Amino acid sequence: MITAIVIDDELPARENLKILIEEFCAGISVLATAGTIQAAKTLILDKKPDVVFLDIRMPSGAEGFDLLDSLDSIDFEIVFVTAFKDYAIQAFKANAIDYILKPVEIDELIKTAKKLVSHCEKPLQKENKKEVVKNTFNTINNQKVERIAITQLHGIKLIEVKNIARLQSQSNYTEIHFKDGSKYLDSKTLKVYHEILPTDQFMRLHNSHIVNLGELSEFQNEQGNIVILKNGDQVPVSRTNLSLLMSYFKTI
Repeated sequence: MITAIVIDDELPARENLKILIEEFCAGISVLATAGTIQAAKTLILDKKPDVVFLDIRMPSGAEGFDLLDSLDSIDFEIVFVTAFKDYAIQAFKANAIDYILKPVEIDELIKTAKKLVSHCEKPLQKENKKEVVKNTFNTINNQKVERIAITQLHGIKLIEVKNIARLQSQSNYTEIHFKDGSKYLDSKTLKVYHEILPTDQFMRLHNSHIVNLGELSEFQNEQGNIVILKNGDQVPVSRTNLSLLMSYFKTI
């Protein structure tokens, strides 16, 4: 039996994947799940799983890649569970890294599971995959995302990411606020946008808010931590993400 750990910051997402694996992936046993980088690292070192199903990007700014980089050795299989598409998928394929796109489709999950079972049945010595992961991350990180697609009633609209001022979660939807004052409600969650928007241009400052760093005008902490954008919009900064914002200010 292949042992696995599921890592995702969102409880519904990791519980859903755990259920799908247990129901449709014969031969794989989920030992545990984790919602933070530190908890995940502790589980990996303690449980020594055969495979880790890993979300790439967390709201706190910590990356799944950061978790892997913190380990001395990566001697387990990795399956990235991600909303990334196009250029990132090319990086996964080029470096022979497994991935599953969100939302998770059962057929794709079953294919991945069969591949894992087949690979783990071979009596091969485990190898350190750290260099492979590093190459994958560098390939993804060096790509520039200039446009993204949003679904409209009668088709798809391409928008320039530089024109976005901020994004705000509205339940399972995301309200996109543009620099010109217009806004649009999209069916993708804020978590998805957190994955696909370039991290050198956008920062998730709160569970419900992502801002364009180029639009920041002021930071205030008199009555809670907030940032004020050039257009006057005020966005709260969670305590979890405050250090990330302060680190950014030190770079400019």
